[in-house]
Amino acid sequence: MIPSRRLFLVLGVITVLVVAAVVAPWMAAVAAGADLVFLALAFLDFRRALRAPLVIRRQWPPLLSQGGEAELAITIENGGARTVLLRLRDGLHPALAATPPRTELVVAGGSRIVWRVPVTPRRRGEHRLLPLTVRILGPLGLAWAQRDVAGGEVQRVFPRIRWGGPVGRILHLAQRHQMGQLPWRRHGEGTEPYALREYLPGDPVRKIHWKATARHGRPIVREDTWERGANLTILLDCGRAMAAPSGVITSKLDEAIAAALVIIRVAAARQDRVTLLAFSDRVERVVRVRGGANSVRTAFQRLYDLEARLAEPAYDLAVERMLESERRRGVVLFLTSLADLAAVGLLREALGRVQRRHRVVLANLEDPELERLALGAPRSEEEAFAKASALEILLANRRMARALRASGIRLFSTPATRFAEAALSGYLEAVAGVGRGWVRGGRGGRIPSRKILAGG
Repeated sequence: MIPSRRLFLVLGVITVLVVAAVVAPWMAAVAAGADLVFLALAFLDFRRALRAPLVIRRQWPPLLSQGGEAELAITIENGGARTVLLRLRDGLHPALAATPPRTELVVAGGSRIVWRVPVTPRRRGEHRLLPLTVRILGPLGLAWAQRDVAGGEVQRVFPRIRWGGPVGRILHLAQRHQMGQLPWRRHGEGTEPYALREYLPGDPVRKIHWKATARHGRPIVREDTWERGANLTILLDCGRAMAAPSGVITSKLDEAIAAALVIIRVAAARQDRVTLLAFSDRVERVVRVRGGANSVRTAFQRLYDLEARLAEPAYDLAVERMLESERRRGVVLFLTSLADLAAVGLLREALGRVQRRHRVVLANLEDPELERLALGAPRSEEEAFAKASALEILLANRRMARALRASGIRLFSTPATRFAEAALSGYLEAVAGVGRGWVRGGRGGRIPSRKILAGG
């Protein structure tokens, strides 16, 4: 039982009677009797509030994604005849809401009210919810009864699923199975028949499909695309550096997983064979995708709760495991973040082993903290040492970049805001066998030209 404000006011008046008993002793008996009466009424009020026929349910959207705005609907049905005053506090997990939402509602008898709570999931993974706490005011207004409902629910938050810009356009084509129209630059023409479409000005005459033209009564051309069924291996770094934040609510690993899932969705539409190997100082997970919506869904379910480990990445172990399982030639895409000198040396050795058999694309997610330390003005001796270390790491990264490009490895370094776009472009160019089409990028790296993704 929780006393209400009205009960406290009544007890305050009774306290005045107790003070008056100093002058009139008989007032003490009156005050004691009033105390007992109102406490008994408050207990009865609590019991009646506890028996209020309320049905409360949470209704979640079908899919929650990190950083995506969603709406939680909490339905309150009052099966009784009287109007009730409710105070609600939803114990959402901190990964779903920064603070628990609260509200006060008046629900008439026999009616239903929907409390809509906006939520923006902050962390991926599986999160267990605390109960929804409801306080019900009794009919006399003397006491509140408290209930806990809908406890123990588990909600899954998936990586980012909605994209705009060039990434969104390519995903739209993939969803509509129009991968033959992928807007990235290629040298030469594809040789695999893909689909038929209406003639457009500039199409070569040899592309006209004469039987379809006669059947439809208007020019129809054959659309060719590049051969499919390529082998793609994604090596996803889950080491210490990937645990660092890259935004307000996202970490580097969040950005890398989102980019990997984008590539998997496009690769499945292209009918490419994808193997994703997540590693830290050990192999964390191996996910294989062989095309189809079910395979992509399985990839989301296998990767949504992947977490970074506070350990140095074992590039050599990941490469050894990959070379044992992937015998056929293909494309290998590294998704990592180079933040210390030891990692640079190990990665360079690992890339040399992979390059003997596969085309290699290295996607380096820039560290904003490293950039800040390297470019900022030190104000103390500790900051001066930190600046020197950051500059040394950046210079080592640039030396490695020059060496890798000279050996034929595609490498780019990009901030989190463009990481998925750059990684997707690098994959598409690698499977199409593009040798050029890269422009000079900032900070000593290379990123795909916007013309590549714009198709012009």
